[in-house]
Amino acid sequence: MSTESTDPVEPSAVVNPAEEPETDESPKKNSWLKFAIVGVLAIVLVGGGVWALTALNTTGVGDCVSASPKDVDKPDGDWNISSEGCDSTSATHRVASLLNNPEDPCPAEGIYEPVKDGSKTMCLMPNLAEGNCYTSGDDGAFKKEACTTESPVKIVKKVDGLPEEGTVCPEGSSELRFSEPASVYCMGVHEGS
Repeated sequence: MSTESTDPVEPSAVVNPAEEPETDESPKKNSWLKFAIVGVLAIVLVGGGVWALTALNTTGVGDCVSASPKDVDKPDGDWNISSEGCDSTSATHRVASLLNNPEDPCPAEGIYEPVKDGSKTMCLMPNLAEGNCYTSGDDGAFKKEACTTESPVKIVKKVDGLPEEGTVCPEGSSELRFSEPASVYCMGVHEGS
């Protein structure tokens, strides 16, 4: 006796995953996920933009800058200030101090330029380094240059602190003293080799 049935058998329904019926939960999950991704991206972009603006516009004591008056006829007005690496030839100044009040004076000993940069007032000093040669520009800023026999100024020695005058610089050089940060630069003439 045969166990096989002669009745026609209908094939079972094949479910195609692409044709799955939509449930009420799928669109809600996708909308929520899209909202979360957009929200995270917005936070990252806004946070990154705020960080970049504040990080790039903050200049602190010891930082080097390129500085020039916005209006050369009004050197007491706002200045163009941009952060620079201290080894850069365009880094004309170093921030010696930040003033709480624009009417406060810069330190008494040294060559300081009181400068306004937006809401900040700072005292800038020349960006000088031992072994480098400089010329003084029309704006009074020292500009780094290659050392030649014509170089007017070479920093032959730098001393941190303010030792007694006349005790630290080699013979034939003159002292340029700064009270903030306390330092002495010995200025001589480049002797060509």
